[in-house]
Amino acid sequence: MGQNSTEVAYGFGQLGSAFSNLAKPVYPPKDHVIVAITFLADNIPTALTTEILDTQGPQYFGTNDTEATAANYLGVTEGAVANTTYTDVFFADDTIELSAADAKIKVGQYVLNVNDSDTVDVGLTVDSDTPTPIYSGPNKAGVKVTKVNGEFISTSAAITPTASQTLVFLDEYHGAGGTTMEGVTFPAGMTIYGRWTSITPAATGVICYFGK
Repeated sequence: MGQNSTEVAYGFGQLGSAFSNLAKPVYPPKDHVIVAITFLADNIPTALTTEILDTQGPQYFGTNDTEATAANYLGVTEGAVANTTYTDVFFADDTIELSAADAKIKVGQYVLNVNDSDTVDVGLTVDSDTPTPIYSGPNKAGVKVTKVNGEFISTSAAITPTASQTLVFLDEYHGAGGTTMEGVTFPAGMTIYGRWTSITPAATGVICYFGK
């Protein structure tokens, strides 16, 4: 197949597409994902599954309502707080003890202090001791991880989470606060963009476009 460029191929749907007006799943070909979906009539998808690349790439919204894996809800990972005033030899100062070590927590990640009771259906309640991250420019803000030693972490500013709170960690590919799109109606004529591994639309017309 002749293609002028990858940009043209994506922009004009030259990597394939599928039409469906049934309440049945649509899957992309091998080595592809669904990169755009056009709704030809009002539609409430029952399933929309994001590609999950962990630390290798971004995730997109969908119908997943499991907190640990829902796209951009709990960052790259979360850590329940066990002790906020533990003095660790490695740090030689007061630090935060999490309930368990987590290899996904890295120096340089931004931290949000949220409630244990938060869920993907109600969103996050962020404590004021972790301000909104601003990642660049003259007004950069936010609290970052500065040291990690097993279940112990140190941060760039003092924070005081309680035993009823959890720390959420943000990296280059994982945000926080996104909720599930279960029950959302996409109006006729709307096109959404992302990287999904499948969709199950309602029984009204959709066109799915594929990309690598």
